[in-house]
Amino acid sequence: MSTSLAHQLVSGKQGPLLLLVRIVLLPLTALYALVILAKNAFYDSGLLTPKPVDAAVVSIGNVTVGGTGKTPLTILMAQEAARQGRKVAVVSTGYGATTADGDSDEVALIKNRCPEVAVVVAPDKGLGARMAAEQGADLIFIDDGMQARHVHRDMEVVCIDARAPFSNNWLLPAGGLREASAGVGRADLLVMTHHERLSDEALEEVTSRVRAYNRTANMILGHHAPIGVRPVNAPVDQLEDPTTLAGRDVFLFCGIASPEGFRDTIEELGANVTGLLSFNDHHDFNSEDLAKVRARGRTATLVCTEKDAMKVADIPGTDDILCVAIDLVLTEPLPAFPVKPEPEEDDGHH
Repeated sequence: MSTSLAHQLVSGKQGPLLLLVRIVLLPLTALYALVILAKNAFYDSGLLTPKPVDAAVVSIGNVTVGGTGKTPLTILMAQEAARQGRKVAVVSTGYGATTADGDSDEVALIKNRCPEVAVVVAPDKGLGARMAAEQGADLIFIDDGMQARHVHRDMEVVCIDARAPFSNNWLLPAGGLREASAGVGRADLLVMTHHERLSDEALEEVTSRVRAYNRTANMILGHHAPIGVRPVNAPVDQLEDPTTLAGRDVFLFCGIASPEGFRDTIEELGANVTGLLSFNDHHDFNSEDLAKVRARGRTATLVCTEKDAMKVADIPGTDDILCVAIDLVLTEPLPAFPVKPEPEEDDGHH
């Protein structure tokens, strides 16, 4: 299966060809569903138990593939915890194409935006959490940790894209669900992103669908807001006001899960978007890719996302390319972060 077709399947797109492919993939989807159902049943029943970590752990994840805002939320929560004086670490598997420094785009972005936070990369999130605790962290955020149920967590944070909370309701590989929609029932905190794209009535309907699986968790709305523009190879703190793009012809390119959301953000800044060339999520950009972008963009200013800039900056001749830094803005304050309980002292009585 081509990567572009796979991307269309998990992104929730519809159409006769995609429906046919989904039907062909039904046996694999059914097998995947059985495996996930069995795993969750074992943990829910207590037959399997998560391994403890010598620190408080917050998992940030989702039930769908990509585009919900997990990494921006991880950055936001890690920054806030560090401001509160916590010894913070972020654990990631480092999935995706790497920069010249050997970091994945998401890891590089977290390191750049959270210089005061330790970032631990490990192939297994449980191993990464234990490494972070051994290094002195007292609060650990596991980026994309929802399905890593072998790791104990003190808070489960689930990101949901309000535009398509459960993708197209098909499990992988036929669709974009990582597990059944009912998985949101495990959440302690629900963060609904991209809500600004919906009418009040549509948002109320989406909220009701999510609340059908979880009526007790705190729910916070969040939207992505551009905070600045900079050349891709400039320091992350050297940002110009994003409104400098207003009235300019810009051509967009990106390798993210929700390219149309990126386009909407730039158009809302008042820029004249002449086109968009999207690549697969976590795409490893090279000179040939940029040649295609320049051919399509012509005389327009080239603009990519900050995550893509982590890799684009490694390519020679990219001084003229801009990237847009985007923060996740929440409508309410975050709840208190968990604290690992102190061990009880033995008073000698049994």
